[in-house]
Order: sequence, then C-alpha cells, then structure tokens
Amino acid sequence: MPLLLLPTDFAMRLVLPRMTASLLGAVTLLTLLLGWRPALADVGAFLDEVVAAHGGGATPSAIHERGTTESQRRGRGPVERWWQAPDRFRIEIRYPGGAESRLMRGNEAWQQGRPATEAFHGAVVLQAARMALPWRLRDNAERITDLGTVPAADGKPARALEWRVQENIRVYVDIDPDTHLILRSRGVLTIAGSAMEFGTGYENYRLVDGRRIAMTERHFAMGQYIGSTTLESVEFPAVLPAPTFEPPPPGLRVERRVRPLAVGA
Repeated sequence: MPLLLLPTDFAMRLVLPRMTASLLGAVTLLTLLLGWRPALADVGAFLDEVVAAHGGGATPSAIHERGTTESQRRGRGPVERWWQAPDRFRIEIRYPGGAESRLMRGNEAWQQGRPATEAFHGAVVLQAARMALPWRLRDNAERITDLGTVPAADGKPARALEWRVQENIRVYVDIDPDTHLILRSRGVLTIAGSAMEFGTGYENYRLVDGRRIAMTERHFAMGQYIGSTTLESVEFPAVLPAPTFEPPPPGLRVERRVRPLAVGA
C-alpha cells in the first residue's frame, strides 16, 4: 500500500524515526567538524578552573610591575607598569635612545604626553586588557566565546577563548588544557576595516603573593617577534596613588623617537 494511503499517525511513526536518525547523524557530523564546545555555563566553570590555576581569589583591584623590556628596534631598558580596575593603565619604558610613555584613563589616552590617536588608544586598551588576565576573563564571562581546541606550534592542543573587549577589539587566549595556565594572548584591533594584531606568549610562571604570574613575556606584532619583557617585581596594592594616572599638563611634550604602535615592547 502506498504511504500516502496509510493513516496519518501510522505514517508518522514510520517516517519520523528515519528522519530523526538522519538528523542526529548530520548533527553529530557537524559537531565533529566544528569542534563543538559546551555553551556559556560551561565556559564559566572552565574560567573558574583557570583562575584557580593562577592562584584563585578575587580579581586584583590594582597591579604595579617593574622589570626590563628588550625591544629588537630600541634596545634594552627598565619598564614600569601600573593598572587599576576598571580602566586605568600606565606604562613607562626608558630605552637607551629615549623614553616611551603611555597612559589611559577610560575613554582618554595619551602617548608621550599628548592625546593619543584612535588607533593608539585601541592598542593601549589591548595592552591593558592583558593585566590580571585570568581574573578579567572570569569577570567578563558573558563576553567570552569558547572556540574549542586548537593546535599549537609545539604540537600540544590548547583551549581557545575569545573575549569581546569592545566592538572593534578582541582578545584571543590559548590555555593549557592540563595546567589551565594561559599560554598566549592575541589582541586584534579593527579600525576602518583594517586589523592590527599584537600577541604575547607567557612563560616562567612564579607564585607572587599567592598568585601565579608569568614573569617572562614574548611580544609579537602582526605575527613578527618584536621583543620581550622580564618582570622583576609584582605588587597587588588595594589602590594606587591618585597621581599615578593623572594626565600630563597641557603643553607638556615628551621626546618621541619611535613609531607609536610598537605596543608590546
């Protein structure tokens, strides 16, 4: 008897199992191809594990770091960085040929004592986003997308996350699936359809005041290695002195001898 002459309920019992099996097969195949990962709730649980691996606890309210930066273009010099939640950041580098100064206060930023361009402001936002990174990822779980497992240069897979910092700013983070330590971050700034990319690799983790910190950073710009930073001291004050983030007086000019977007080093 042709299927169209069968009672409706009998026909559906006959057809639906075949449709369901085919649909499940297609979904399974799609899952394998796309490397599907659990949704947001599981991302939050994973971020809790990442924070625990880095020492746990509450997000630092402020950080003060001292160390040495070595730039392939500018040489070696002392570096000092300050960050305070939610949107204060300052970095000072004293290279042999001159100083580099960057400051951000929310929607404003300065480079060498002068108001920064939109592009440089975005680049400093990316630089500031790396501060207290494991905790900041947890705090912004609703802006995190799980990208699944990705291969690494050394052959070991990593868990990849995307943090939507702003509309045109993304931070991509690779995390060791075994230790849950952050291996590297990659910040992408998009302006007028053009993308700029700054990467950092994290090495030499040490315990500082109960938090596990990468004391060595390898910096990349547009995929090219540009230098490194070695931290010598890291402090977690409750708050930094107010003058730390005071903008420069009007008319102050600081000598600048380099292009502005060498953000990593």
